[in-house]
Amino acid sequence: MSVESAIFLPLFIVGVLTLGYLIRSVFVAENIFHSLADETRKLSAEATVPVLSLGYKNDLLARLEDENKGEISAVKISPILYRIPYASPVTGRSYTDLIGVSVDYRVDLAIPHIFRETIETSETILSRAFVGVNRSGATKPFSEMMQADDASQVWVFPRSGERYHKASCGYIANEAKETVLTGTLRKNFKACELCRPQESRNGALVYCFPNTGRAYHLQDCYIVARYVVEMDAADARRQGYSACSKCGGQAEIK
Repeated sequence: MSVESAIFLPLFIVGVLTLGYLIRSVFVAENIFHSLADETRKLSAEATVPVLSLGYKNDLLARLEDENKGEISAVKISPILYRIPYASPVTGRSYTDLIGVSVDYRVDLAIPHIFRETIETSETILSRAFVGVNRSGATKPFSEMMQADDASQVWVFPRSGERYHKASCGYIANEAKETVLTGTLRKNFKACELCRPQESRNGALVYCFPNTGRAYHLQDCYIVARYVVEMDAADARRQGYSACSKCGGQAEIK
């Protein structure tokens, strides 16, 4: 027993320490991501200003280092992508006013061992700037953006459609609609048993059938053969969509 203990006890201790290191590194990564998401959320809400604040990058760096003292080092924030256009290579859908923030850092393990003393990793978040445009082309104030303005919203098929439609149009009434996963949606809709979207985080894009179904799905679920997305009528026209001949789309914005 003494010989066996001498052989396996060191291995057991190394295994326990390694597991502890991994748990600690995951905790630090979660903390970094939470801070990064919170700061990006604030930036998105304040993005009516067309130019990024010169002090934002330093403020973000200070927060990350302050909330993770002794845990991380060599923190480097990549150039922040502020209100940029983007076209998804998967869906082909175009996005505007996106904000991208990426940070590289090193997790310093508390107890060094013979294999590794640090873990180098990174976190990246991409979000949509919470901005609006009024009829004259100027940016809306936040209070005005909070008011419902469904008159200018239309629905399109981003994969195969060429028309934009009213919400009441028969062409889109029974199709899957793209939406953001939230706690409220989880309560009102159950997760699809085939694609298991419940493992996605809040804020991810999911697809549901508000009129005919009670489940939400991932984009690659075979039940979602095609889907519709909501956008501003002016944006739809700029992207080449024309009004549906059946419902007339939405009236031109004057």
